[in-house]
Amino acid sequence: QFGGGLNDVGAALPSQDDDDELAKEMINEFGHHHDPTGIVEVDILWEQLDGYAEISEPLDDHDLPVFWHIPKCGGTTLQDMMSHCFGMIEANEVGKTHVKDELEIIALDNGNRYVNVDLSNPNGIEHAKDLGFGASGLANVAITSWFHDTASLFDDDVHRGRCFAIVRHPIRRAVSMFYYLKDATWEHTYSDVYKEMDLEEYATSQYSEDNWMTRFLTNQMSGNVYDRHLDLAKEVLESKCLVGLMEDFSVSINRFDHYFGWSQRDFGGPVSMANRGTCVARVIQHPDNAHPHPKVEEDGEVWNLLL
Repeated sequence: QFGGGLNDVGAALPSQDDDDELAKEMINEFGHHHDPTGIVEVDILWEQLDGYAEISEPLDDHDLPVFWHIPKCGGTTLQDMMSHCFGMIEANEVGKTHVKDELEIIALDNGNRYVNVDLSNPNGIEHAKDLGFGASGLANVAITSWFHDTASLFDDDVHRGRCFAIVRHPIRRAVSMFYYLKDATWEHTYSDVYKEMDLEEYATSQYSEDNWMTRFLTNQMSGNVYDRHLDLAKEVLESKCLVGLMEDFSVSINRFDHYFGWSQRDFGGPVSMANRGTCVARVIQHPDNAHPHPKVEEDGEVWNLLL
């Protein structure tokens, strides 16, 4: 599903000078702040997302990388890589069985470490906020699908989230999600209704995803979405997230590594820095939660139904 390892694509990465020049261009083009538009819902959204740094702003030591986990885009594989190969302390849903009214780091038998919060749902994020997680400095990376809610964890001028994400062609992602849900009995989203359904039936049913990325980026979680929501979602993603492509998974990992400086840091995890490359290559070759499925013909009937 994924090709290459961490060291295989280094030549494809820009140099530090190139990155610095690109950052200057982005700052000149986008600026650091979003001027009021006069549209209440838009201005409120930008204010609510202020907990995330602009991607054009220089990286600060107090910024916490936040991986926006878009389902079926290789996110579980990346989580495994960050926690085990790099040894980062993660804040995601793993710590939910240890949640209490005090923050702490828990270690699993395999050496992976997590903060005892649950960022997989709005209630868990709110509890983490109440405990001061955003300014705690306990995690090396936060992982969540709840892009909008997670911004609220960073409510001071010093500690902010620094979003990064892996995206995928939306139709291919929708197809992958359908075949995954047919078998993923362990997921809370599983339903027997998927078992006897084919892809065409799914595409025309109430169960088919409805503009998932646009809704989560704009917090338009109900009602209709229009072109204006799509335009706003693209602006939010461009302004707030460092983006990688699932189709170029190894290159994307190198981009994140280059941006955040992961390879230069010893996070103290279960794998030594000398063995990280081997670990990363192994994880990429044997991705977690991968789910082989039939391909859909581009521009075919089912493809167009999913548009």
